[in-house]
Amino acid sequence: MMSLELAKQRQEELLHEAELSRRAKALRATRKQHSGRGSALVWEIKRYAGGFLKLVRVLRNASG
Repeated sequence: MMSLELAKQRQEELLHEAELSRRAKALRATRKQHSGRGSALVWEIKRYAGGFLKLVRVLRNASG
């Protein structure tokens, strides 16, 4: 059981590291654009909306 917990913890660490890397990359890309904060806000809203829609689809498929 201990190795399963360690594997899960390692997976969570990798996911967290990937998320930080993704955010840093997005921030660098946003800085290169001339449109500024507005585009970063739109990008984040679209990202969260996509995650929410994915959750809704999963829940709908699970109940159906």
